[in-house]
Parts: sequence; C-alpha cells; structure tokens
Amino acid sequence: MEKIAVLVDSCCDLPKEYLEKTGIYELPMQIAYHDKTYLDRVDITAAEVYENLPVEIPKTSLPSGESIQNTLDRIAEDGYTHIISISVSSGLSGTFNFLKVFLEDDDRFVSKYFDTKVVAIASGLIAVGAKNLVDAGKNFEEVATQVEKMCQNAIVYFCIPTLTYLRAGGRISAVASAVGGMLKLAPIITCRPDGTYTIAAKARGMKKGQKMMLEYAQKFIGDDQKYLIGIGHGADEAGGKNMLDILHDNGISGSQEFIEQVGPALGVHTGPGLIGVAVVKI
Repeated sequence: MEKIAVLVDSCCDLPKEYLEKTGIYELPMQIAYHDKTYLDRVDITAAEVYENLPVEIPKTSLPSGESIQNTLDRIAEDGYTHIISISVSSGLSGTFNFLKVFLEDDDRFVSKYFDTKVVAIASGLIAVGAKNLVDAGKNFEEVATQVEKMCQNAIVYFCIPTLTYLRAGGRISAVASAVGGMLKLAPIITCRPDGTYTIAAKARGMKKGQKMMLEYAQKFIGDDQKYLIGIGHGADEAGGKNMLDILHDNGISGSQEFIEQVGPALGVHTGPGLIGVAVVKI
C-alpha cells in the first residue's frame, strides 16, 4: 500500500494552509547572523529578518544534514512509504543536490525529487498541486508525472523597490545596483530556464512593475483554463492583495489562489516591499 508524503524546503513558501496538512513536511533553511543561526520559519520570521536588515544582512544556507535526517526519520515513523520531494531551483540553492544524496541513500522510501527551476511561491504552488493529486488518490507514478509537467509549466516574476539586498547577497553587481538606484527603477526578476535569476525588465516604479507582471502572466497563461496563482509579498499584504485584484480585473483567476508573505530566506536577498506573481499550469 503506497502512502505518499510531500517534502518541501522552506524557500518554497508553501501556503500556510498546506503546511498544516498531514503528509506535508518542510525542511528549514538556515539564517546565519554573526552571533547566532536560526531555522527559517521555525525560530525566526520574515518580519524579524526585515526589521533587522538595517543592522545586519544575514547569510542563508542549506538545511543541515541533521535536520534532513530527522525529517526523514519522522516521515518513516509516520508510516509513509513514498516521497515526492520538491526543491527550489538548484541554480539558486544547493538544497536539491544535498537532499538528493539523502533520498538516494535511504532505502525506507521510494522517492522522486524535483528541481523546480523556480523559487518561492512558484515552487510552493507545485507542491500544492502535488498534495492535491495525492489527496485525490492518484498513485505515486501519476503524481510524479504530473509534478514533472508542472515544473515545466511554472513561472515566477517579482518586482522589488531596491537592488540593495540582491547586491549585498552577491546576486547582482554593484554597478547594476547603483544604476537602478539612481533611476528609481524597480527591477522585475525572474528565473531563466536553468533556474538562475535574471532581470526581465526594469519598471519605472512599483506600480508600472505590477502592470508589467500582469502582462507576463497573461502571455504565459494564453488560453489555458486550469492554473494555480500565487502572490508573494515582502511585508506588504495590501500590495499583494492589490496585485491579485489587478489579475482579477483582467480576467485572470486561478483554480486556487494564495497570497503569501515571502519567507525569511528569500526576504534576506530581496528586502521589504517585494511583490511577486507565480503561475503554475495544472
């Protein structure tokens, strides 16, 4: 008898109501300050990270081997025989490759692991789709096939008011950051097919940025009717709701929709004020 667990890392920004479901397990990334290391979403919140950014920009690192082992032990104790593992892009984090070693080595489970090539709520939506399939009684192979398809049909765009934090985290150059700051540009970041960040466009301010993200979403969705929508925000819930309203006003509404605070690990690199849009075709 197959019993399927869904395993995610905390950079997936899995919606809260899914995190509370039985059969979902989350691996916390580590957020390291000069004097202490915290577990993402376990003992530090995104709000606390943002509050402290003017004082210190922490480093982020992979879930520890110990926390991976403990989580796998818990999954086994809970009686699961199969694991669908969903990780943020291996182009931005080493979690996928690190976790793969543990899963390949653990003969208690049949497991399939997916490098989503996207980040944040986009990866979270793929996990939502996976859990829905499990709950609908699909078998392991069917779930894995559909998850593979979702990974190939996912986009994420996020608009940020400043490049300061991406520069501090080594994600873009000082020159690009200085130019962006002078021109009051709000860059729109997306993931390339290989899963690394690229600047898709530079908007004159956040308002224009949201309009451009609407256009990207429209183009991606085309005539498709079945898709999930995720809105991510950096301590700006009103901005997140406004983005969803813009999508609705233009005839875009998903079979399920979520507005989520961007988790601490991504928040470190983007800072407050981010608004993001993710779409996954199902």
